[in-house]
Amino acid sequence: MLDRGSFGKQFHVRDTGSAQFVEMPKITIDRLYLAAYNTAQAAGWATALYHCVSSFWSADGYATVYENTNAVVRCFQLLSALEILHAAAGLVRGSPLTALMQWSGRSNVLFAILHRIPQLWTNPAAAVLIYVWALSEVVRYPWYATSLLKCCPSWLTWLRYTLFIPLYPVGMLAEMVLMVKALPFLKSQKLNSVSLPNVFNFGFDYHMFIQGLLFVYPFLWLFLYQTLLHQRKKKVQSGKRD
Repeated sequence: MLDRGSFGKQFHVRDTGSAQFVEMPKITIDRLYLAAYNTAQAAGWATALYHCVSSFWSADGYATVYENTNAVVRCFQLLSALEILHAAAGLVRGSPLTALMQWSGRSNVLFAILHRIPQLWTNPAAAVLIYVWALSEVVRYPWYATSLLKCCPSWLTWLRYTLFIPLYPVGMLAEMVLMVKALPFLKSQKLNSVSLPNVFNFGFDYHMFIQGLLFVYPFLWLFLYQTLLHQRKKKVQSGKRD
């Protein structure tokens, strides 16, 4: 029976007459859970990428990308909220704040803007956004899973810490384009806003919130981008792997 403590074993390897002992990766409940979680995420985003490619080659092209992928994308994006808890509980190395910023940024665009405004579904920025997310995640989650199992190939590490360099800025621009395009709908329909008077005596103008967010978005993005570049320097340039 497995517990949160770890156990390992050694096996005897003979090589040209010399004896070597190789320690197997430690097996823990935490490690197995995280490996299963990352494998599930990889499968989900691979499914989304498949539908992206299928949509692109269909008669309607990019215009149907979001319609054909949104159920899978919303499901696995919602599930990724667990990564905030993973960081907070110490299951993974990383800042809970950084995880929260990444999750809330994506979720805001996906759930509060893109999915609530069907007129944006056929916008090229929506297709670009889903493509970028899917491409990055079909590399990121397999890297996590194989790293946990101590069988991550060097080429996957290189992809994990290189592919984001072009994809991350493109994704950020697509998010901002969708927010700008959403502004007239947010204002006219008062989506996600709370009007006064109400029983709680609380008001919230989501339209104004998005306007303010657009102003600071590049600075928040730059902070996260620099964090990833710093991680890349340690992982790729120094040749270290988890």
